Amino acid sequence: MSSKRTKTERRGFIVVVVLCMIICMAVLLLGFNYQSRSNLRVVDNFRKSTNALNSARSGLNIAIAAIKDNDDTGTNKTSPSLLSEENTFEIADGSCSVTITEENAKLNINLLKDKNGKPNRARIDHLLRLIDLLNRDRAGHSHIGYGLVPAIIDWIDGDDEVTHLPFIKNENSGAESAYYGNLETPYKCKNTPLETIEELLLVKEITQDVFESMRDYVTVYGDGKININCASKPIVESLSEKMDSALARMIIERRKYKPFDSIMELRDVPGMTDGIYNTIKKMVTVSPADEYYHVTARGNAGHRNCTIAAILRKNTKTKNVEVVFYKES
Repeated sequence: MSSKRTKTERRGFIVVVVLCMIICMAVLLLGFNYQSRSNLRVVDNFRKSTNALNSARSGLNIAIAAIKDNDDTGTNKTSPSLLSEENTFEIADGSCSVTITEENAKLNINLLKDKNGKPNRARIDHLLRLIDLLNRDRAGHSHIGYGLVPAIIDWIDGDDEVTHLPFIKNENSGAESAYYGNLETPYKCKNTPLETIEELLLVKEITQDVFESMRDYVTVYGDGKININCASKPIVESLSEKMDSALARMIIERRKYKPFDSIMELRDVPGMTDGIYNTIKKMVTVSPADEYYHVTARGNAGHRNCTIAAILRKNTKTKNVEVVFYKES
């Protein structure tokens, strides 16, 4: 009986050992399978992310080619306009969407002071009128104050003296390093021109909400003259205090069927007076010396996506296009 019991116990022990080995092997196989599937997902996500990036880069190249080939990307009638409209293109392993906006159609806030370091009254007044128009359409949002104008001037000028604009009744003082140094997270006033529009978020009184309202109408590129063939209605309407909404709309409707070939043609727009024309003629252009474009190229591949934001500069004489700013996200 003792011998049989011993054999039975040995057989039972062997069975237990075998079962344990099977369980261990199953756990190892499951772990290996999980790790393999995880690695495959990582590789697949990396592949799709790479395809999304390549698709976005393809979109940027499409924009460069369009800008280089067309004399006027916004008004060229021989091919569909890419300007301000999102266009989607299918690519081998994904797709891309491209939007181009002309920076010369915006107000250059780096030029609120002239070459002699004095406030440029014409551009400052233009920005103040633009703020008024933006506030008019900001129902339910916080008021955009005039104080951001002297604050921007202090941010881009080279001195540490606080700017005061006496022709503004309220909110007429800027801010220098003494103000920024007392913030919860202190930093210094830059005292050099803005390199990107996003830097405005560091300037006094410019919150994310204010920035989002302004970003489509201001730039840091170009010679300061507004391309009247591409400017948005708020930019056109804010060119002069005597320019009303109806006249701004007439200018935009006129250029839709025939872009302005010269500034003189503005005289023919119904509602245009000599006073308004003489005020804006030095502020606008139909042929910028250097054309600047903001390109947003979004690449998609599966559930992965990538966005490229770039600023392109086109030399109108040589037709060469160069990338002056590039950012992937």
